[in-house]
Amino acid sequence: GIKPKFLKDGAEVIKGTITHIVNLSIETGTVPEELKSAIVKPLYKKNSRLEVGNYRPVSLLCIVSKILERAVFVQVQKYLNDNNILYEFQSGFRKSYSTDTCLINLMDHIRMLVSKGKYVGMVLLDLQKAFDTVDHEILCKKLEGMGIDFTEWFKSYLGGRQQVVVANETTSEPGIVSCGVPQGSILGPLLFLCYVNDMPISVKCKLLLYADDSALIVSGSDPR
Repeated sequence: GIKPKFLKDGAEVIKGTITHIVNLSIETGTVPEELKSAIVKPLYKKNSRLEVGNYRPVSLLCIVSKILERAVFVQVQKYLNDNNILYEFQSGFRKSYSTDTCLINLMDHIRMLVSKGKYVGMVLLDLQKAFDTVDHEILCKKLEGMGIDFTEWFKSYLGGRQQVVVANETTSEPGIVSCGVPQGSILGPLLFLCYVNDMPISVKCKLLLYADDSALIVSGSDPR
């Protein structure tokens, strides 16, 4: 693929071509197949190194793909922020939000309930393989429901993706990616936030989110 240094050094010469590719992709709602191939490198998390589940797949994408993603990301993020679409108590992958804001919201809510003499219970959930199991069709329907104009583009972006896994200097055969959002991509985290944005509708208690981590808080006058 094209090296970032090549783009940086030759920016004045090729910026027009890159801009044309980005604009044409957005206007036609299509993403070139060459920009949907990824090299996946397993990133060790914790526990036994012999267990596949203890590795996080990180997608290495070509630089032109990242430029295209950034252009779409900026527009979609602005639309979501301007229209206050993202859930108020989602603190993951958002500017000016962090684990601190999530904990502050959590403690403030619990203190408020306790001050009213309520019993408080909490359930903490961590969705397993959350990014890897995102259903593309459901995601696109949710994006459309949010009023995002890039639905056709996202269908093309998510569909027909291929990847190879590189580990210990060995490369696998190409595989088709039929679900999930690319980890290591620019759009992946934002798409995941859109995917889980309607979670509060499904619960009848206070819900705090940090990406795929969630806290369900219930309260009542009777501990039973």
